[in-house]
Amino acid sequence: MTLAPIESWHLAKGVKGPAYKVGPRCANPECSRWADHAHHIFRRSMLAGDYAWVEVNGKVFGNLTGLCHRCHDDITGNVGGHKARIWLDLEKGVFLYHAVHMDEGFTQIGPLDRQPPTPSSADRDERALGPEATEEHCPFCGGSKRRARPSTSSVGPRRRRKTWTVSVPDDAEDGAEILDTFVDDIAALLGAGDWHERNRRYWALIHALAWTMQQREQFERDVKAAA
Repeated sequence: MTLAPIESWHLAKGVKGPAYKVGPRCANPECSRWADHAHHIFRRSMLAGDYAWVEVNGKVFGNLTGLCHRCHDDITGNVGGHKARIWLDLEKGVFLYHAVHMDEGFTQIGPLDRQPPTPSSADRDERALGPEATEEHCPFCGGSKRRARPSTSSVGPRRRRKTWTVSVPDDAEDGAEILDTFVDDIAALLGAGDWHERNRRYWALIHALAWTMQQREQFERDVKAAA
């Protein structure tokens, strides 16, 4: 669950507005990876709906920002707890990226790169708006995951994709069926019923493997105990 970007939740409310594109790079100013997710800065449960724009104390801001899958996990606390948050400096009208520490303190990393639009900045930048800002449901924050765009003439190149195969036994043990069962169970556990089928295995495996590496000492002990 995404941490609050302001101290007083009652100051914020969702507002309707035009769709806009995020990315192409992760908004974490210290990250150079391509953005994988269109992350809702103010989560849907707080705004009582899926809003791409939010009004805070009379000012309107875009509510979506691009994050790579690693920074998205840091923001939502999906794997290993919260490691980062996005904070709105209301006085300056700037969204900041903060590191989160175990003692519940925060360290400012810097302003988001790129900042969510405001109505005036979106009007000046026609590239930010339009139907190309198409998204899929993201199961972790109640937000959205950016689809690959069909055109390469927009703000950045589309993500390259390839197939990664695994050889499995096919005798008394049906390895393909076993793997499919595990992937489906993991996806269901993460609430990923709306994941696009093309990437379903990838997202289930990447989060399971990332969690395993973060818990590698316990994993190693469990494997040795089972052996």
